[in-house]
Amino acid sequence: MDWLNGLNHVMRHIEENLTEPLDREALARMVGCSIYEFSRVFSFLTGMSVSEYIRRRRLSQAVFDIQGGGEKIVDIALKYGYESPAAFTRAFKELHGTTPLSARGTGISLKTYPPMSFSLTVKGAESLHFRIEKKEAFQIAGLAGCDEECQAGDSLTPLWRTFMERYNASFWNGGGADSYYTAPFWQVGAYWFEPVNGKTKTMIGAEYRGRKPEGTTLETIPAATWAVFPVTSPTGIDYVPAAYTRIMTEWFPASQYQRDERMPSLEVFPGGDANEEGYTWEIWLPIKTA
Repeated sequence: MDWLNGLNHVMRHIEENLTEPLDREALARMVGCSIYEFSRVFSFLTGMSVSEYIRRRRLSQAVFDIQGGGEKIVDIALKYGYESPAAFTRAFKELHGTTPLSARGTGISLKTYPPMSFSLTVKGAESLHFRIEKKEAFQIAGLAGCDEECQAGDSLTPLWRTFMERYNASFWNGGGADSYYTAPFWQVGAYWFEPVNGKTKTMIGAEYRGRKPEGTTLETIPAATWAVFPVTSPTGIDYVPAAYTRIMTEWFPASQYQRDERMPSLEVFPGGDANEEGYTWEIWLPIKTA
């Protein structure tokens, strides 16, 4: 998996297809991973989601089409995927601070976001711990969600908050014999891409051991071989993308493995305070031999 070439291939593909629908699943396949992981790495490296990057590039190019004067505003709006001139005008004004019609004049301050590319940097100075685990099929009991936040790889706080408020106490139960949590799968976040609706499905829960709280559902995780990466840091959007970026851009290119795209990725959290110094959680990525 050559992430440098893969990411640059993605950027070229976006640039060549700004006026066409862009399939995020196809973009993720160009670098050999799931949409969830691709979104995490992309946002960490660029400081924005892939959707936001595409939006900025389209609205940047729209400026030059508008100033060319040869096309109607409505045609430019449709060209860049906006369903109506009103929606295009709102997005344009949000980015540029003025309307498309005003942008046809002179002396108007506008913005442009040039195409991005990725170059080689020195990395790998810090060790990256991992282990290989083989695990038979198992089930997760918990809450499932699928929304735009998951799709964009942004904060999953709403789903996590709902799970914590409704079920964490019953799952945890002090960690004793009656606990639904079972080490090492104390608490699990699982992420799949669903091609039917083009979104990332999320499951928050614990490994099913024959009992589950009322109102939760079951999801089967197929048997697989996993590369497991312990991460010593707090959890959350400020820390998770950095961990995925190291794994995807450093470990996979140096290993004999590829990410098994048919399988979900897992994030496994032990009990304890996730904000405590030294807290360690794990990323489980399904692998196959390259």
